[in-house]
Formats: sequence, C-alpha cells, structure tokens
Amino acid sequence: MGKQWTKERWECLVERYLRGDCSREELDELLMQADRDPGNKDLAEALQKHWDMSNEPSPAIDWDSKLQAIMRQSAADVAPPVIPRWRWYAAVASVLIVFVSGIWFWSYIKKGGHQPAVAVAMKGRLSNDVQPGGNKAVLTLANGHAVTLDSAQNGSLGMQDNMKIVKKANGLLTYEKEGKASMNGQPLYNMISTPRGGQYQVVLPDGSKVWLNASSSLRFPTDFTRTGRKVEVSGEAYFEIVKDPSRPFKVAILTSGGAGAHEVEVLGTSFDVMAYNDENMVQTTLVDGSVKIRDGKAENMLEPGEQAQSAMDMQSTHIVKDADVAAAIAWKNGYFNFNKESLQTVMRQLARWYDVDVSYIGSHTDKVFWGGMQRDLPLSSVFKILEKSGVQFSIEGKKVIVTN
Repeated sequence: MGKQWTKERWECLVERYLRGDCSREELDELLMQADRDPGNKDLAEALQKHWDMSNEPSPAIDWDSKLQAIMRQSAADVAPPVIPRWRWYAAVASVLIVFVSGIWFWSYIKKGGHQPAVAVAMKGRLSNDVQPGGNKAVLTLANGHAVTLDSAQNGSLGMQDNMKIVKKANGLLTYEKEGKASMNGQPLYNMISTPRGGQYQVVLPDGSKVWLNASSSLRFPTDFTRTGRKVEVSGEAYFEIVKDPSRPFKVAILTSGGAGAHEVEVLGTSFDVMAYNDENMVQTTLVDGSVKIRDGKAENMLEPGEQAQSAMDMQSTHIVKDADVAAAIAWKNGYFNFNKESLQTVMRQLARWYDVDVSYIGSHTDKVFWGGMQRDLPLSSVFKILEKSGVQFSIEGKKVIVTN
C-alpha cells in the first residue's frame, strides 16, 4: 500500500528533513517533489492544498491510489535521484523558503470567510521590539541550591549521588552515571524549570530525552534504579522515552485542577504533554509507540496520531483520533503552528515565548488563525503577519495591546 499523501505527512517530512532525521526513502520522496521545480512551487502548493483540505469539507479521495499514480508517473519521468551535496543544500534552502516567507499563514473570520489584508502604518507602534525566547532554565538540586543554566559555564555542574550533571552547548543538560549509586538515604530529586521566554532540553539518568517549553518544569529522581521511572511535569514538555519493559515510565501531570491526578504511562515512545493552567484542557499527543492515560479512575490507551484532551478538573477525557500532531509538537521543532486557533490562544503562546503581558481593546471572538511561522522571529515580525487579519498590535515595553 502506498503512503498516504496528506498534509500531516508533508509537514512531518519537512520537519524531519530540517532536523536531518529523514531516512533515505523519505528524502527521496520529498526531494522528488522538490526537484520538479527549483523554486519548490509544487511542494508549497501541496502543503497549502492539503492544509486547506484539512479545514474544509471535501469529497472522499483514494489518496493511496492517487499517490501510487503520481509516483508511477514520477518514475517514468525522473530516474531515482543521485543527490550531489550541493543539491542537498539547495533543497534545504527551498524548503526553508516555505517556512521563512510565511506563505502558509492564514487568518479566517468565523461566518465571514476570508478577511482581506489591511495596510497599517507600523512605525511607532512596533518600534519597541521584543526578541524571541531562548535556552533559559534554572536547575534546583536536591539540597535546594539553584543553578541558572543560561549563565553557567558549559561542563560539569556537580554530582548528585553517582550522577554527574553536565551542561552541554545549545541548551542541553545531561545526567551521566559514574560508579555505583549509594544504597543509603532517600532518593535525590532535581527540578529543571524554564521561565517565560525560556526552553531547555534534559537527558535523564536512563537516557530518556525531555524538551521543556516556556513556563514549564520537570521534577525527577537522579537515580531511576531505586525509585522506578516517574517524573512530574507542569506546563509543556516533549518526551522521547528509552524502552524498558521492566520499568514503565510514568509522567504525573501537575495542574491547578488536581496535582498528579492525570498520569501518562509508557514503555518506550515519543509524545507531547501540554498542561498550562491558563489553557482550558490538558493535551497528550502521541507521536509513536503507545501510552496509557489515567484521569482519576478512568484509563485510555492512545495510538500514534491520537490526542487525549482532558478537562482541567480531570473529570472527563476526549480522544481525538486524527490529531494534528505537527501542530502539537511544532514548538519543539522551532516554530508556531496554529490549527484554527482563536486570537486569545495565539496570544497566550506568544506571551509565554516572548515574555510579554497582553491586554485587549475591543472584541476578537470571531478571529480564527491557522498556519505557522518560525519562533526565532522578533515579535514585531510576528505581528506584521498577524495584522493581515485586521488586528492591530502595539508594543509598550513588556506589554502588548491588541486592538480590533
């Protein structure tokens, strides 16, 4: 059976390509389309077409047969590509154009269709710019000592029992075993916390990887051998868990609705947990593997591509079978991806990443956005894109004013 040629697949391929994680088969599939046009027009049109189809009613299409036909035609027209090094760089640049240019960002108005772009005088209102967040975090050791990671030197930060804590370059903290763990005393717990405008990555004692988004925290034991593998998280985190059938990995999600009442149990998998207290639900999105979601007494199993949406009071959980995984993990890959989000939801994400406070003048309940942009843009550049929806923004220090 051929691969499903969907918007989600193209987004996943582009993300994996930009991270350098594509298999040769995936690269061939992506580059076969990119090679048809040096400007990458076909790929851009495919992304836009399938984004539109995911948000509007459309007739049933046999995409397996369609892709097989396309690939047969491609095989007739194009020999299996042998890609010189310069072509790899050219292809990367062409894919980057899709994201940097912001061509896949749209705004709609409920019940009103497309909102025409408006020309707004930007000078003055956005002159007091705000730079994007970066690798910022505080590590709190078992004795209560706090280490500001963004100002600490790279290298060893000390020992926690038999675990050496090492700060690497590019916002990465690792725990490396040295010798045997002490069998005396209570387990040691560390916590890494990111502020607004911060993000960080940590490699846990068992080799599992965790990415923390802004305004998030992760509490974990420094020795998984004695305590099992259980951590506590607040805010948002992406996990890549090392498989260990004898020791399931458990994530207790801390929210104002009930600390630890929501728990994710996995053996080995990749998933995202979003549990900000200013959002209206807890979301657990499964990328691969399988996880068990516990909300109080209820249990739900997730399959790849599914998302559990739980009420903050942990009284109910809804499973989305065909979730927008790319949107859920976009932050981890360095960009915003809005899937029919309200203006308020968009601004909450921007407020956390740019460390600003937001106030509103007028009603904006009819604004709906989808599409994406990079997270390394200055805030003024983000607002210039968003202002095409007819909304105005002003930056006054660390305060943003949104005007209809």
